[in-house]
Amino acid sequence: MDLNDVHFELDLPEGRRFQVIGFGENAVDWVCRVPSYPEHDAKIRMERMLRFCGGQIATACSFWARLGVPTRYVGRVGDDDLGRFVQEELAGEAMDLKLEVVPGAFSHHSLILVDHATGGRTILYDRDPSLRYGHADLDRIVLTEGSLLHVDANDVEASIRAATWAVEAGMAVSVDIDRVEPGTERLLEKARFFIANRSFVSSFGGTGDWRRDLAKVDEACPGFVAMTRGEGGAAACWEGRSYEFPSFSVPVVDSTGAGDMFHAAFIFAVLRGWSVGRCMRFANAAGALACTRLGARPSIPALEEILALEGGSK
Repeated sequence: MDLNDVHFELDLPEGRRFQVIGFGENAVDWVCRVPSYPEHDAKIRMERMLRFCGGQIATACSFWARLGVPTRYVGRVGDDDLGRFVQEELAGEAMDLKLEVVPGAFSHHSLILVDHATGGRTILYDRDPSLRYGHADLDRIVLTEGSLLHVDANDVEASIRAATWAVEAGMAVSVDIDRVEPGTERLLEKARFFIANRSFVSSFGGTGDWRRDLAKVDEACPGFVAMTRGEGGAAACWEGRSYEFPSFSVPVVDSTGAGDMFHAAFIFAVLRGWSVGRCMRFANAAGALACTRLGARPSIPALEEILALEGGSK
């Protein structure tokens, strides 16, 4: 089967305030580039250290907003300097911002070591438990005024609750999860679209063969399932078969935002009504371009850049 001839059958609600609502992580990223990855117990001089606003859901929402998609972002920060930095950065995006400030909490932050030689990165992060949502902390109306809900799993129970409400409201749910943890399968049951990274698929499947591992993820999720494979491009399941999509060759500076951009571009393409094959190619192109600059949100590509690399048209 040629996935360029296949389209998603979607019946998204119309007349909602937003096409996409993102619920989940934002972060302050300290991006530290080093000439080579340091050995154990070594001392190495950094080349650059920059501060950016990141986080997988906040970055995806920024992408949609810049491309003119009516977008709302829902998340939390602490009442510290980092939280104020996130508020200032996201306030500059053309989206509806529901950013709650949690008194006494320390905002999510990461130190990202970027290897200049390869563009590969290692992320060290911390997230204050005070940022988690209690049972009564979520606003159902705020989370269901859209056509599609995009969530992560940094607060699994809250994401499950939000996804449940979204499904009940007729919305599609897109899920971005980095790792397998308790509650993962319950969240996948709500997903219309689930794109995982290699690490998640390998951990979830456990067979040592990515195709069989991806098939196991596909069995656990009723929606469309795909995976990102770094330089290997991406793969997807369709009617029990796996399909591969090659990567685009670009100079890699920092791979931090590649997964965020893949998710965001894929959903953008879905909302455009493009074929399954084109959605995957477009997402591959966006993910590749995100690797050409330092940071996550600073590396968000323009639509024209993605189309030029993908070779498609609006």
